[in-house]
Amino acid sequence: MNTIKEAEFDYQAYMKEHAPELGEIHRGPEARLKRREAAILNNRGLAYHNAGDYKLANEHFTRAIEINPNYAIAYNNRGVVRHDMGKYDRAIEDYNMAIQLKPVYAQAYNNRGSAYRNKKDFDRAIEDFNKALALKPDYAEPYYNRGTAYLRTGEYDRAIVDFNKALALETKLTEAYSNRGVTYVKKREVERAIADYTKAVQLKPDYADAYYNRGEAWLILAEWEKAKADLITAENLGLKVIAAFHNDYESVPDFEQKNKAKLPPDIAAMLTPPQS
Repeated sequence: MNTIKEAEFDYQAYMKEHAPELGEIHRGPEARLKRREAAILNNRGLAYHNAGDYKLANEHFTRAIEINPNYAIAYNNRGVVRHDMGKYDRAIEDYNMAIQLKPVYAQAYNNRGSAYRNKKDFDRAIEDFNKALALKPDYAEPYYNRGTAYLRTGEYDRAIVDFNKALALETKLTEAYSNRGVTYVKKREVERAIADYTKAVQLKPDYADAYYNRGEAWLILAEWEKAKADLITAENLGLKVIAAFHNDYESVPDFEQKNKAKLPPDIAAMLTPPQS
């Protein structure tokens, strides 16, 4: 999870957050108009990003930076767009600039950590999440993101501690419930996982991944009808169930061997790629 920020329109607050560099002209009506124009472009970029138009979002953040090269927020936000486009190295470049301009920018550290995590550079990711939390200890997202890094490195107890902290700060963080559930499954605490997946779908009824994960947990417990219902719901919500299953298991026999369970033929068929 990475986060994006709307600009502050209040001039005095803006100047307090973005201290002027010596030798640069930051005063006067023209400079003030440029900062305001950059803020408007930033917020338009945010609106395009939220609408899923990453190309226009990127263009607006870039224009904001061209008008105000010291605009840390716009660098961070363009980094988020590039991140969401899968351009992690370009995103990291933007997060680096945001941090250079504003060394106490917890959000940019969190976002850069997310990019490093997605590049599977977990040591750097965790270092950035630690920095974000040192700057802002009540920031739920770095706890969540660090938890996902620990999950992917197999440090399950540490992951659960971080998901717990994230949820203590933000009780409706659905992804934290779902990923804590995944961690519980790794620890073979399947009933606790199901409770977390259930909480996630209660908070977000169209959360396909949580339905799929709960369905897979029901399979482990041999609760066939419940499993089938969740897998069908996940498919109906747009998740490719066969692909998701094969991210976790090589095949149906692989699942059966690892979980000592024989799947009913109809469910096995749901999880088997069609013959070409």
